[in-house]
Amino acid sequence: MDDELLELQRQFEFAQQAKSSIRLSERNVVELVQKLQHLQIIDFELLHTVSGKEYITLDQLRNEMVAEVKKLGRVSLIDLADATGVDLYYVEKQAQNVVAEHRELMLTQGEIMSESYWDSIAEETNERLQECSQIALTELAAQLNVGLDLVASVLEPRLGTIVKGRLEGGQLYTPAYVARVSAMVRGATRGITVPTNLTVVWSSLQQLLQEIDGTSGLAVEGSFFQSLFNGLVKEARF
Repeated sequence: MDDELLELQRQFEFAQQAKSSIRLSERNVVELVQKLQHLQIIDFELLHTVSGKEYITLDQLRNEMVAEVKKLGRVSLIDLADATGVDLYYVEKQAQNVVAEHRELMLTQGEIMSESYWDSIAEETNERLQECSQIALTELAAQLNVGLDLVASVLEPRLGTIVKGRLEGGQLYTPAYVARVSAMVRGATRGITVPTNLTVVWSSLQQLLQEIDGTSGLAVEGSFFQSLFNGLVKEARF
């Protein structure tokens, strides 16, 4: 009896250690997953990849989307669908959840962008600004293929830190340029001896700046002169 029991134990151990030669086909796996879902053993949503060869959970999809955006800085939802292998419909549905869970990300115009991406854009903008003295936001928006309001909204909080400049009338100016134009405004207004419409003065200054800067300079808006003038009056610097 003991010998028979020992033999059965040996056979059982051998059976446990033996590798199975049975392989499930992709179709068998799909049917098995569907059965487990039907029995509610798998009680969470699974998505098919576009290839049909893999399943992915919503959590994993969001994680992969976030990882891709953090790696590249700025990714369109179409490219995220390609990268994750999931239909664009599901990527679009999860995009709002992704930006809600990660405050450092934003969704705009079918793209997800990170704060680090805008930091790098601000650094590049600042380098250019220090070389050119002035940059129009419309130019930046066109180069980045985004809206003007978006460019303004991401650059404004970075002024004085990453971007060493002043934003006025849709244009960025360096402190040196602002000081230069302020001096011109002070000199022009001090020279007024009779009642004069300031718009006439600003027009004269615009023409003078264009002559000085040539074709490389941007047209300075009258509102910029007025803003500088108001600042000088407030500081009593006349």
